Amino acid sequence: MQHKNRKLPTGLITAITLLAAGVSAHSADIGVAPPLMPLVPNWTGFYLGGNLGGAFAQERAVTPLGPWSPNPSGIFGGAQVGYNFMVTPSWLIGVEGEFSATSAQGTVVIPNMIAAATITSNHRSYDTVTGRLGFVQGPWLVYAKGGAAWIDVDYRMTGTFNGVTSMATATNTATGWTLGTGVEYMWAPHWSVKAEYDYLDFGTQNVAFGALGTSLAVTTQVHEFKVGVNWHWLQ
Repeated sequence: MQHKNRKLPTGLITAITLLAAGVSAHSADIGVAPPLMPLVPNWTGFYLGGNLGGAFAQERAVTPLGPWSPNPSGIFGGAQVGYNFMVTPSWLIGVEGEFSATSAQGTVVIPNMIAAATITSNHRSYDTVTGRLGFVQGPWLVYAKGGAAWIDVDYRMTGTFNGVTSMATATNTATGWTLGTGVEYMWAPHWSVKAEYDYLDFGTQNVAFGALGTSLAVTTQVHEFKVGVNWHWLQ
């Protein structure tokens, strides 16, 4: 008695093959660990960066010819260096030094019945050394800062008295204080960007114009709005 060879249907063979391949792939995946979630950034360490922004000053004085307020404004840019230390997973403290040159300038003309004067205030630099306190949420850092501030200013006064024009200059470096706040985002390992506002107050300074034989008591405050980038040497 002869037996004919019977072949399995082609569709059934295909189904068995696909099922076997799926089981094999599933078995291989069992031993593979799931991808790790990104680690929370550690802000502890030194950092170095640059900044750029706008400065708007309120500057006023009372002169023999009347009050004046040149209110200099302009752009500024510079560098910062600092150190952060994580005291808890959510809080950090730090110290920062910032050094910026500026183009902020303002001019005012003071007319008078018997004389006239033109005064120009040219701010040259703003420097600060501050402490920082920050709240950390993942890659985000929200912080407040405060400390000492310095300003370097050139003044130029041109006066016309009885038809005679005279000019005098004065340079003043003043010390004051600053408070600020900002937000920073660590967008890549070792790199962060920030946006910041700072208020600088230099009180009242006595500025002498020797060539004209006069002096002015000048009061100066500065508002800074800036953005910056930092490179972190993390520990």
